[in-house]
Amino acid sequence: MRRLSNLALCLLITLTAGLAFAQQTVSLSGIIDSDRELAPNTRVAAHIVDRDGVWGDEIATVAPIAGTFSITLPDVEGQQLRAFRSGAILLPGLQNEYRVAPSGVNFLQARVNVYVDNNDNNVFDRVTDNFYVGVSSLEEPVGFFSLIYVDRATTLTAADAELQLAQGWNIFTARFPGNGVAQYDIVASVDDVLLTAVLP
Repeated sequence: MRRLSNLALCLLITLTAGLAFAQQTVSLSGIIDSDRELAPNTRVAAHIVDRDGVWGDEIATVAPIAGTFSITLPDVEGQQLRAFRSGAILLPGLQNEYRVAPSGVNFLQARVNVYVDNNDNNVFDRVTDNFYVGVSSLEEPVGFFSLIYVDRATTLTAADAELQLAQGWNIFTARFPGNGVAQYDIVASVDDVLLTAVLP
């Protein structure tokens, strides 16, 4: 009996630890609005943005189907997190006027890009691949989004919003329904992304 109790306790501890270290993933889906037919080997990808605002490491990529896409950001491994200080990055609507708590939170930012995989290796190569220029937005209601990864539960507080970020990836959304009041939220998925894409 004692052996069974010990086994049950070990299983409970293992399950609790697994939940504690679970990282939230996020999913985005929508359409690509291009001024011409998408080039062969076009891909939609999520890239990590560095402290200078330059996107680099690719963490997820998919091939669009008939101008639509759906992409999920995975857990982050081997990426260099940096301190998430109040106002560290510009967020749609809030700009840099927000506070982050608790102290000691580390984060990553990502962005969604569209590119042509010229060498057909399913990974963006800055030397060989062309990328589309455009804007990522939301349609219903109109708005914008940011992809933020945090290494622990985080509270983001602004003048007219208090938002809770889960450990892992989060989608910060700012929507503008037309009544003069912005709507801010943290979600795990959006299905109305509009990627305008122009190939220079």
